[in-house]
Amino acid sequence: MAMECVGNCIFLDGHIVAAVKSNDFTSGDVSFYEVIRTRQGVPLFFDDHMKRLEEGILTRYKVSSDIASQVRYGLNSLVSHERYDEINVRVTVTFTGKEYSLLICYIHSSYPTEAMVREGVPLIFYHAERQAPGVKIMNARLRLAVNEELERRKAFEALLVNHRGLITEGSRSNIFFISRDGIIHTAPDSMVLSGITRKYVTQIIRDKKMSLTYKAVRSSQAGNYRSAFITGTSPMVLAVRSIEDYMFDVSDPLIGKLREAYCHMADQSILGYKEKNKT
Repeated sequence: MAMECVGNCIFLDGHIVAAVKSNDFTSGDVSFYEVIRTRQGVPLFFDDHMKRLEEGILTRYKVSSDIASQVRYGLNSLVSHERYDEINVRVTVTFTGKEYSLLICYIHSSYPTEAMVREGVPLIFYHAERQAPGVKIMNARLRLAVNEELERRKAFEALLVNHRGLITEGSRSNIFFISRDGIIHTAPDSMVLSGITRKYVTQIIRDKKMSLTYKAVRSSQAGNYRSAFITGTSPMVLAVRSIEDYMFDVSDPLIGKLREAYCHMADQSILGYKEKNKT
């Protein structure tokens, strides 16, 4: 995974080092990670990402140190050496025994174009299940296999389908379907990695009094829904044009309202981080 790092430097265990040294950061028993979108060096929804990272670690390890503070320091150090207008950073905590290493680096980031936002994106099905969907643990084998399939079929994202034929989530996103009567459907939290974007989108849905049901959609019945959208760090809220041979309404006004409200939340999170981290 370290080969994904871009830029001239990384933050590794308390120090800024040349990015080429990230090639050494490949071993360990288990790695927990977060991918955080940044704008002008400011992370979006930082506290939420740190909460999920720490909760994931606590499922296997007891850590007395303040990882969030270490990550904040590392991000500030990385930004002071190299800054991008907008890019994702990956925070990786890798354990070997009871000891851990912290790596923060910029990674290749691809955001939807204006055309994708307007016209929606094509998705495919991929039959796979996460062993622990609620914990963000690296699975390089699954990521590589999905990426190869996406490239081969020229799709934007792959939806994971479990052994019961239920659509759980995207390989790097969450999926929502909107039925003909305007009810929004998404898999229950127990079946997915509950993304930060998903968390706030469901909050917006409740605040706007939209109808939401937590029920996974069967892959064979996806065509019964009028529209669909994915949520995630890079796509934010993005309309789906197609899933395999099923076509969807990308002009659904519900999707536009949710995207607008979420983008406003993202802007507010930037202001909140700047205010909280004033020196």
